[in-house]
Amino acid sequence: MRALLGAAVAAALLSVAVGSADAATRTVHLRGTAYEFNKVEKLLPGATIRVAEDSRLHATVGADGTYDLAVPARATITPYIVAAGYHTIYLQTFRTAGADLANVNFQTPSTAVYQALVALLAVPVDAAGDPSACAIVSTFSTRNVRDRDYPGFIAYGAHGVAGATASATPALPPPIYFNAAVLPDPAQVLSSRDGGVVWTGVPAGVYTIRGQHPTSRFASFVATCRPGRVVNANPPWGLHELGLANRAVIDATWSRTALRSLTVRRLPKGATVRVRCTGTPRCATTVRPGGTSVNLRARLGSAATRLRPGQTLEVTVTAHRYDGTVARWRIGRTGTPRRTSLCLPLGDTAPRMRC
Repeated sequence: MRALLGAAVAAALLSVAVGSADAATRTVHLRGTAYEFNKVEKLLPGATIRVAEDSRLHATVGADGTYDLAVPARATITPYIVAAGYHTIYLQTFRTAGADLANVNFQTPSTAVYQALVALLAVPVDAAGDPSACAIVSTFSTRNVRDRDYPGFIAYGAHGVAGATASATPALPPPIYFNAAVLPDPAQVLSSRDGGVVWTGVPAGVYTIRGQHPTSRFASFVATCRPGRVVNANPPWGLHELGLANRAVIDATWSRTALRSLTVRRLPKGATVRVRCTGTPRCATTVRPGGTSVNLRARLGSAATRLRPGQTLEVTVTAHRYDGTVARWRIGRTGTPRRTSLCLPLGDTAPRMRC
């Protein structure tokens, strides 16, 4: 409920969808669900999702509450929602990096609820009822909801993390944290189990918001403030808890360019292992071993012997609450294929060198 109530207080908090960049148009997709604050079952069909940096980009929320917004593959993107009877809410600012973004949800307060919460927080507003300055809201949210789709996210229930602090660059005055009763409390010096945090009266500017915690690491996010904006960096984005380190070990042996063995051991509980080979559709499998190891070479069979120069063999290990681990081998004309090891941050769709 923190993500729900906290969002509204500053004016709104806040499908695990996966995908890849459209090479032809050089676009990626933002996908998520738009719903009403404190009424998670009330979706917002017909609402419009727009991008502050480019008025040409927009998408309409469907009957099921979901949207699919195509944006440039490498661009600065600040999505916002417009819906009759609801207050406009901006999300954090994303820098797209060639991969789709999943679970980019909008939790949107009705106009009446927004006005009541502005009064509760004593936020100065202009003639239109928008904040005279800017407000930034987020939630220290558990990694347990980072990789869940919308139904799983709302079914999980309370997902705040207690004992954290938030700071901004450029510096802002200390924020207000929400107490366990889901109320903004100036006496609260750390996040409560509610997880909420809010700044009001924020001057125009671009801010990086970071979280600190004695035992957990949290993602940072960028908030682009303009007068009148409420920036709501919702779970499972915003100040989300980073995934656990994945200790799975992926091993392969080769005889020149021929794959002789391919195994994974030390798998996390409930892990999923995916194999794919570029250019060889049959060299692909998805396995949920149920144990701590798996022999992938046996699963692939003869397809693993048909790799050719220029192709790539890739193994990805994912598990709930864990970052993914990825191993890639590019097949050359001669010599043993060279391995590249990558990390797939929990809830993301594109691997990188480090998580």
